Amino acid sequence: MSFPTCMGVICKAMLEIVGMIALLMPLGYIYVFTSHYNPFQRGFFCDDQNLKHPFKEQTVPIIAALLIWAGVSIIFILLVETLRSNAEHGKRRPDPIPGQKHPPWIAVEIYRHFGYFALGALGCLLFTEIAKYSIGRLRPHFLTLCQPDLTADLCDDEYGYKKFVTENEDVICLGLESNGGNITKKQLHEARLSFLSGHSSFSFYCATFLIVYLQARLSNFPECSSRWVQRIYRLLKVFRPFIQFAMIILAFWISLTRISDYFHHPMDVVTGALVGIAFAGMTLLVIADVFTRKSSFWKTLISEDTKRLDQV
Repeated sequence: MSFPTCMGVICKAMLEIVGMIALLMPLGYIYVFTSHYNPFQRGFFCDDQNLKHPFKEQTVPIIAALLIWAGVSIIFILLVETLRSNAEHGKRRPDPIPGQKHPPWIAVEIYRHFGYFALGALGCLLFTEIAKYSIGRLRPHFLTLCQPDLTADLCDDEYGYKKFVTENEDVICLGLESNGGNITKKQLHEARLSFLSGHSSFSFYCATFLIVYLQARLSNFPECSSRWVQRIYRLLKVFRPFIQFAMIILAFWISLTRISDYFHHPMDVVTGALVGIAFAGMTLLVIADVFTRKSSFWKTLISEDTKRLDQV
């Protein structure tokens, strides 16, 4: 078993990218191919106090959350993999086949971990969006945006009991621009996507992924003669538990803002956090096998070392 060539690695990467694109197709259908894919049209009770919270600006918009976690992930994955690459410099023995070039080890390792990170994040996002559009739970500020005329004709049935209102929102929502209000159709569309919290699922996915990643990659760090690599590694390992706690606290804070901003119910946030943790654990422990698989070609290294020992 020899090390793969650059062409082999590129072909494998292209196939994986095709798989990622295929996984993106449902999201593309929702956000690209259809102008406004409607979620499940869930009704409401007029006296539901959980849907009458005020509408306010988000503390952490989704773009800000994506940029925060993307920046943190890039910094730590690049730092750790660069340190490991420098520590293992000269220890790897690529198969010397004349005329064949082998891919840079650090490039393959960075691609491997970013690939797993992206795969898990995409799966978590897809899971979240399917739940949002299938459940169609109303956000805590839905009635504030809709502004229906809460008359007995709308809210009560023929026996005088509170009924489950399922009438067309274009007709009953007086807050819409088409009915003389100042609320756009897009805002009302977003107000039906409460379950589950995308901020929570993505934040806890990223936090859990990086916590487990740092634990695995720094625990089996290779021996190194370079002083600066050793110093940075020891410094990073000392601060590792504090970094890990900071990440989980950041994810927790972002999730709490979704409740305090009245964009999600508490159960939406709790479920999102559990989904993010589950996807991170499945990605790293099952798919990536990060605690056992130390490198992309670890089986090849073991095979090469076994051959050399047999020859001796």
